[in-house]
Amino acid sequence: MSFEFLIWFFLIGIIIATLQDLKRREVDNWLNLFLMIGGIVFISYGAILDKSYNTIFHLGFILIIMFGIMNLFYYGRVFAGGDAKLLIAMTALFIGASFYESTTNIGVFLFFLMLSGSIYGLLYSGFLYSKNRKTVNKEMGRVAKKFTIWHLSLSLGLILLGFVNFLFLLAGIFSIIFMGLYIFAKGLENVSMIRKISGENLREGDWLVKDIKIGKKIIKANWDGLSLNDIKLLKKKKIILIKEGIAFVPAFLIAFLGYIFLKDWFIGILLG
Repeated sequence: MSFEFLIWFFLIGIIIATLQDLKRREVDNWLNLFLMIGGIVFISYGAILDKSYNTIFHLGFILIIMFGIMNLFYYGRVFAGGDAKLLIAMTALFIGASFYESTTNIGVFLFFLMLSGSIYGLLYSGFLYSKNRKTVNKEMGRVAKKFTIWHLSLSLGLILLGFVNFLFLLAGIFSIIFMGLYIFAKGLENVSMIRKISGENLREGDWLVKDIKIGKKIIKANWDGLSLNDIKLLKKKKIILIKEGIAFVPAFLIAFLGYIFLKDWFIGILLG
């Protein structure tokens, strides 16, 4: 019964987060905080009623693990801040009967999240490309010119060394694939994910396309995005270029559904 409550609790929360992300490219901090505290309180209250105090310590250890994973994804630039916070907010969903079961649940969900994120990202990128195909192609050509003969020579050299060791061949092939993906992603980003905005409409966490100098202060275009103090300084500027990322929370929703309906089947395949 308790697990059913958590399913509905997080399902509703993730749906709200998905709508926020699609509309504003951000998830409100209050929503992530509500989901995390609500899940923790529910698990802790149930443990106290059942006099299963070990569950509370168990929950604490899993929170530490999720905090580490959240930071790994955030500082590894896989997730933006709102996505990373949503991940740790879901901690209560992964609590099992044992520490092993809980860590297995985390691993299964992360697998579904990476799978759904990859598929969703490709489909979303394809949709954006189809809308601006000609412009993106031109931008891809411009980005491709930045690659020097040295880059191409390195890849071809690794492929030729494949006659010595197969691993060199793989490295050369992957370097060419990476180059192609980079050109596509950068061309798509420069055309479809950059927009003009006035300083008055900036939001905390917005990503600048490039550094902006205000007086003697330089506001950096970094992964953390704009702070409230940065926004105060930029408020009077009429035009600012910001970069929008792909709304990733829909991948959380897909992964959540996969986790709920396919977890036992997936674990059965792994152990079978």
